[in-house]
Amino acid sequence: MNTVTTKESIQSTFLDQIKKNLPPNHSFADELAELLTISRDSAYRRIRGETILSLEEVSILSRRFNVSVDAFLSPQNETVSFQMRYFDEDRFSFEKWFRSILGSLDTFTAFPEVNKELIYNAKDLPIFHFFQFQRLAAFKMYFWMKSFGHSKFNTTKYNPEEISKELLEVGRKIWSRYASIPSTEIITKEMLNITMRQVEYAHECGMFVGKNDAKGLLEDCRLLAGHVKAQAVSGVKSTFGEEGSVGGKIEIYLNDLVIGDNTVLFKLGEKRITFISPNGFNVLTTSQEFFGRLTEANMENLKSKSVLISATAEKDRNVFFNYVEDRIAEMEARVS
Repeated sequence: MNTVTTKESIQSTFLDQIKKNLPPNHSFADELAELLTISRDSAYRRIRGETILSLEEVSILSRRFNVSVDAFLSPQNETVSFQMRYFDEDRFSFEKWFRSILGSLDTFTAFPEVNKELIYNAKDLPIFHFFQFQRLAAFKMYFWMKSFGHSKFNTTKYNPEEISKELLEVGRKIWSRYASIPSTEIITKEMLNITMRQVEYAHECGMFVGKNDAKGLLEDCRLLAGHVKAQAVSGVKSTFGEEGSVGGKIEIYLNDLVIGDNTVLFKLGEKRITFISPNGFNVLTTSQEFFGRLTEANMENLKSKSVLISATAEKDRNVFFNYVEDRIAEMEARVS
């Protein structure tokens, strides 16, 4: 028997998926009315399927809640629909890109009564950690913007004062939100190597104004590594320099088999949202259930082949962080 998918059933499934993204104490009708600039009664007619959503309304809801109607039009497992968020100086500035990360984390933390976890398969170190160290955060932002052709930094040398205070504050808020979320990080021996190579490259290419800029940044790398280790020991996130700060639980796995690809999985109750970074700052997002479950299975498989270095496994943890310390010392000798 062939099943005919009606406009009403597609709309109902689409709106049900959006409703799952709302905190339990939010009125779905009020949210629709505000976003679509319609009356509450008109919102209820759309929820009941009496009024069909316009294409413009579908677009507004899709962007706001990261839900694509394509998944309902083509529900086969072989077809996965992604939303793309990419850096473009004119259309999607670096600050907007950062604020979009903050917005995703804000949405995730808006569900206090739902079991949630963030799993990060990291190529270097999850970017959130860097934002605790203003000097290091400013350098990372400078290097990212220069690498991706930001006109302001095409020919300028590194000057932390050129990074806006607003952007650094967004970064600090990103860390604060991330610190509150229970997380699993899968890292490799490449941890901080990319950042140290960026410092070395900037040093060799004469991007630094001060002769001690490179050493200062590497000292921040040392402080960051030590703080990551401290969180691994306690199994709880905390903010560097803030005594007594306590965040969400953290598990850190050391993976020696596969280089991370910066895939991030949000687990929110039964819902799964996957973020993939195929090339730099371009981010693909999907909430398709099959793909989310597949990503979760891959993450669990990777964890099973990795070593847990948080809370337990003191010897493995010490060996790893001693290795990181040695790498930092080697780099300091190269830039001296």
